[in-house]
Amino acid sequence: LDPGAAAALHQLLAIGAPAPEALARLGALAAEWPGIATAVERLSRRLGRIRAAGIELDGIGFDASHGRGTMEYYDGMTFSFLAPGRPDWPPVASGGRYDLLTAELGRGAAIPAVGGIIRPGLVAELEASC
Repeated sequence: LDPGAAAALHQLLAIGAPAPEALARLGALAAEWPGIATAVERLSRRLGRIRAAGIELDGIGFDASHGRGTMEYYDGMTFSFLAPGRPDWPPVASGGRYDLLTAELGRGAAIPAVGGIIRPGLVAELEASC
């Protein structure tokens, strides 16, 4: 891998911040690395839809390296819902898009796919503590 490309990739994967700050950092990186501009624009549109639904974006964390060690089969946006004040717990829910996996398993016929898990025991514990 070209050293410049490797440095840009490391810079990209180091982005972890509240969603608005991360989007600004990704936009700045896209100005230097146009290959990610389309993905940054898609993220901007998604965050706009989330904001339009009345959800405060400052409460949403973004981590460009999310899922790299535990969710490798996802090829699109991934998510995790964490319990506040419980860093000892795994995510209460997590998942994402995995369209390319369906193409691999379907001999080239990709279908849009989203999957995830919810840990009902953790949800019950959270509800009991409210």
